[in-house]
Amino acid sequence: MNARADAERLKLVTANPEEQAAIVARGATKATADKPTHVPLMEDKAGSLDPLSPPTMAPEGFPPLLKTIVDTATASSEAHPVAVAANVLAMFSAMVGRGPVQYLGDAALHPRIFQLIVGKSGKARKGTAEYTPRRIFFAAETILQDRLKTTDRLKTWVGGLSTGEGLAYAIRDADKEDAGVKDKRLLVIETEFDNVLQHCKREGNTLSATIRNLWDGRDLEPMSKSGQKSGERATRPHVVVIGHVTGFELREKSTENDAANGLLNRFITLYVHRPKLVPLPEPTPEPTIRVMAELVADAIEAATDGKYHANNECEVRLGDDARELWCEQYPQLSRDREGKGGSLMARAEVYARILAMIFCLLDSRREIEPCDLRAALAWVDYWRQSVDYIFRMADGDGEMDSFTLQVFEAIRARPGITATELSGVLKRNRTANEIKRALENLLSMAPPLVEARKRPTSGRPAIEYHLYNQHSR
Repeated sequence: MNARADAERLKLVTANPEEQAAIVARGATKATADKPTHVPLMEDKAGSLDPLSPPTMAPEGFPPLLKTIVDTATASSEAHPVAVAANVLAMFSAMVGRGPVQYLGDAALHPRIFQLIVGKSGKARKGTAEYTPRRIFFAAETILQDRLKTTDRLKTWVGGLSTGEGLAYAIRDADKEDAGVKDKRLLVIETEFDNVLQHCKREGNTLSATIRNLWDGRDLEPMSKSGQKSGERATRPHVVVIGHVTGFELREKSTENDAANGLLNRFITLYVHRPKLVPLPEPTPEPTIRVMAELVADAIEAATDGKYHANNECEVRLGDDARELWCEQYPQLSRDREGKGGSLMARAEVYARILAMIFCLLDSRREIEPCDLRAALAWVDYWRQSVDYIFRMADGDGEMDSFTLQVFEAIRARPGITATELSGVLKRNRTANEIKRALENLLSMAPPLVEARKRPTSGRPAIEYHLYNQHSR
């Protein structure tokens, strides 16, 4: 079945119950997406995006099944499409476990992602974004329980991450006194991720190290005998974390060390906002949930061969065309970036491969195609835009004081303007010190919004201001 036929089938998700029932009866189809257009990385698009606008996801970032779920979840909801999609990817990657594997050199990559959903508290609808995916995946598990004759269900831990020992206990191994936990799959939804950042600062707290080891897929094995007796040992863990935090909290409570030591750069940072108002949201009809649950169940079964507790048994490989695209994109993808933003993006290359694997598995395949890689690159680009947007704004939540914004707009309208000329443009309603402070704000953002250059002149050199061009660095 080609992508066009599959897309037509997926459109029927919003059709009437009779048509939906017919879709379920026919079973899931296997989609292979047509070659979409090239998805450039953010550096390729420098200057084409409004630096004051929130990030935008390229259409390639929503392959057919993911797009169908997102469209359905946002049809009568204020949730942001990227937040919904992030929950789908988290739930899917947690559910398939560590049986699917992609080798990157000698490293084994599993479909395991950590994500930070960043937005204003109470306004970004971060929690709303998980409701529909939860219904779909719960229904998919019920379908798989019947198909595979199993009682297994993914364990979900909502909030309360405070210690590494507590996290390890949730997936602990058996010992002489405790039967332990057989299913090492765990989805953690931490709605107050700022608390995690606070706990990680406490002396002797092992939470940061534990989170880093879990992302790496390493066994949790305390050095002390007392730790092993108390249920802190967990082998072959498969833990997926999705955290909620405001931009202000992320900026103010995260330290340079959190980024540099590998804690925060193990998370894909995604800025979201409320894209529309829906005063009277309606529930998604049960037949629609059932149709999408069947498709998700098919993808999970294909990815795992029906075995949730496998380890490195289902290899996912790069196809020849995807290999060529990867080699083309790799130099740009792995470019160094300065400051905290650069530290937060340090694992962009690895995440591009992990995400491509997840998109491939969602399409019930084991060979990564260019469409999977392009979708992954779109998500890395959105991540990059999010980091830039969050850390350049005055309060981290997408707001800038009105005068600084006025100065920025004046520079955008008149590239090469000087501080003296700015005073004239602003009708001399502000003092030189106020203009200086606004310019310093724009120059010190991460990344900056403007840059200062010396104006060639025979007399006293003047400083002129331009929009920041990262390609000139």
